[in-house]
Amino acid sequence: MPAANKVVRIVYCCSDSAQDKEMRQKLENHLSPLKWEGVSTTWDRTMISPGKDWKSEIDTNFKRADIILLLISSEFIASNYHWNVLAKQAMEQHSAKTSRVITILLSPVDNHWKDRFPKVKVLPKGGRPITEWKPYDKAFANIATGVREVAEELTDSTFLIKKVLRSLRAIIIDVAKFVQKTFISVGTGTFSYLFRPSRSRRRNRVSNIPVRLVIFFVVGGTFISFIYQKLNILEIPLLAPKPTLNSTKIVNPTGWIWIGMVNKTSGSLSIGQKLVLQPSNPKQFPSIEPPVIPSPGTIVTVKHEVNLIKEKSLSGKTIVKLKKGEKLVILKVEPFSKVAKNSPYIKLKAQVRKCNLTCNK
Repeated sequence: MPAANKVVRIVYCCSDSAQDKEMRQKLENHLSPLKWEGVSTTWDRTMISPGKDWKSEIDTNFKRADIILLLISSEFIASNYHWNVLAKQAMEQHSAKTSRVITILLSPVDNHWKDRFPKVKVLPKGGRPITEWKPYDKAFANIATGVREVAEELTDSTFLIKKVLRSLRAIIIDVAKFVQKTFISVGTGTFSYLFRPSRSRRRNRVSNIPVRLVIFFVVGGTFISFIYQKLNILEIPLLAPKPTLNSTKIVNPTGWIWIGMVNKTSGSLSIGQKLVLQPSNPKQFPSIEPPVIPSPGTIVTVKHEVNLIKEKSLSGKTIVKLKKGEKLVILKVEPFSKVAKNSPYIKLKAQVRKCNLTCNK
């Protein structure tokens, strides 16, 4: 399982149905913040390069996955490969605690499908299929929250403690609200009872009120109000509603860099394809080591000084200068543009996360 500062590898397991693929893409959009924060990378079979052994690629990425999302639908269950091969492999890894399986219910199916996945988290919350939510975005937002929780659990050793403390905080606030309302209600009733009658009876009743009782209500009500306000207003890190990952962006900044060029005449880009450098000016395109197109999640070394740029266009603000020898985690690789109009070479850029302390595969 992942450790702190580790990029979580999320692998999608989805049927070949056009509707299921569309939902997978929608979910990918909702999980994008995790990538931008450097928390996770994602992989699905559409990322397999032409000519690769697709079964071998799927098996390799399944075994490297920290989280496997099984997108359940009637098409998924009807597929022998998805239901009897991939789902079985995912559960074997889940049982061995090498990966965490999360089932995503896309559309209504016979509830017996759950028997295949005992003690596995089901999303959206409550096991309500995405197609029964209006609009669908509410379901995807719910799923994204659930996936983020698991990702943070895998990378934050204090996650369970924080979760318990958040639960206790909610209980204390509820109790404080109840006690506060009780004090107000009892105090109002007592005041009304004592001061509603005639003056003569009012004097007698007021004179018979124990001073300690009055002090108890006043001090008790004030104390409860104070506690409630502090719990509701002050934000203590361990008691915050959700763990924040902003520190990841500060300690391990994420941005875009040049990684080199490739010869585009051979067709589409392939993982492992060699980067081409200009011998006349090797620093013109700062590169990485090893000098090949890396897959998401790969750890590489900076070969030449390069600017880590915030914007995808590589024309925005520089976050930090990366120096030779620094370690990076590859989040995404994309072609940028041709070197020249008739040139066969294509410039490549990569979204990366800097590793200030350690990078764990």
